[in-house]
Amino acid sequence: MRFGRMVALLFITFSFCQQDDLKVEIVFDADYGWATRILISGEVKSDTEYLGISLYPYNTIDIYMGGRHTQETLPKGEFSRVIQIDQPLLGGSFEVALWKNKVDKIDCTLDYCHWCKVNGFHFDELISYKSGLLNQISGYRQ
Repeated sequence: MRFGRMVALLFITFSFCQQDDLKVEIVFDADYGWATRILISGEVKSDTEYLGISLYPYNTIDIYMGGRHTQETLPKGEFSRVIQIDQPLLGGSFEVALWKNKVDKIDCTLDYCHWCKVNGFHFDELISYKSGLLNQISGYRQ
């Protein structure tokens, strides 16, 4: 019996460490094996924490200028975010980090801090970190 083309998504959970503060799941298209979304969730245990997300297209050489970097201040409690994966990110990579502190450039004591130079701040005291590749999964397609 043959059914019409079915578009299905394959959920794969990558657990990189034992910490429960940050969970990252990659959603793949079951027909083609490419990542379509990154699901990020977790719990902020102090009054405020900071979520940093970096996405790198395939063949990125300069991680500072070639990546897409976003950051967000999170209040205490549970959170979830969905990151859509567009064509340039296929075959690339990602990093997601939860930080305890945000240090303004004026308070930075590092001799040279690229993040403060470019963004006016850097994060400090890493709580949880996840990274991965957005490669195509093969071998399961009929």
